[in-house]
Amino acid sequence: MASLCGLSVEQFWKLYHRDRLELDRGTLSTDEYWGRILRTAGQRPAPDLIARVEEEDARGWTRINHAVVAWAAELRAAGYLTAVLSNMPADKLRYMRERPEFDFLREFSVTLFSCDYLLVKPEREIYDTCRRLLGRLPGECLFLDDSPANVEGGRAAGLHAMLFTGVADALPQLQQAWKLPVRSLLNGSAH
Repeated sequence: MASLCGLSVEQFWKLYHRDRLELDRGTLSTDEYWGRILRTAGQRPAPDLIARVEEEDARGWTRINHAVVAWAAELRAAGYLTAVLSNMPADKLRYMRERPEFDFLREFSVTLFSCDYLLVKPEREIYDTCRRLLGRLPGECLFLDDSPANVEGGRAAGLHAMLFTGVADALPQLQQAWKLPVRSLLNGSAH
């Protein structure tokens, strides 16, 4: 994506994150978002270039971690409620909703995507909305995320929150501190 935008990786990531929460919130369109980045890079935001950069971005955000999907099913089978709480731009969410490989999302008790609610992590209201939809008090919820800022946001909302960047680091706490079933994680490789 950096190369397509004519930027160094460092420059690209700075611009990528500058307005990302507004894209995820749904207050900035995909074309506006990429147009801002491309104009800052000195490029003309032509529709075909925006489409190519967006395709690369979508490819990264829509990979399915099958071990985590299996783990969610294992948790539900053990009687736990599961939710997806995700910062997600409308275009990527539309892409996911149109494809059968994402049908597993219907199995979650709650799927809360930022663009549907005009809320984003790490803002408190998105966590409060998710747990209310689950019908749970803050202290009854365990929130896992790969972003330290989002984990801190969950804690600020009163949730038990844990950084989840990979199975190796998470397994001991999930098994010992939370006593959660983790057979699916042991059998797969989740990140």
